[in-house]
Amino acid sequence: MTDAVNRLNGAIGLAMKAGKLASGEFAAEKAIKSGGRLVLVDSMASENTKKQWADACKFRNIPLLTVEALGCAIGKPARMVAVATDENFSKMILSAAERIGAQNVEHNGGNDR
Repeated sequence: MTDAVNRLNGAIGLAMKAGKLASGEFAAEKAIKSGGRLVLVDSMASENTKKQWADACKFRNIPLLTVEALGCAIGKPARMVAVATDENFSKMILSAAERIGAQNVEHNGGNDR
């Protein structure tokens, strides 16, 4: 892994340790309804899951980022979705994603809250 990918995984892991990341289907759905700032979906998630979260993000104007090995980054290997609930952590994760030239960020109108 490159340094930039490690930085992205580190930012995601730090948000999880700080309690600013809701992971799993139920917790993520609850977080997105109560002010989630960034949705992370694992690249290995099913097409149905990716579409479900892309639609939810478009509806709420929340950025969506597709990440490889999301579960490993947060320490819960089976998780396919997570939501950053803090503005600063979401900015840090997006910044790290831009460093690796992430082509998989959908801004959906941004975070104008």
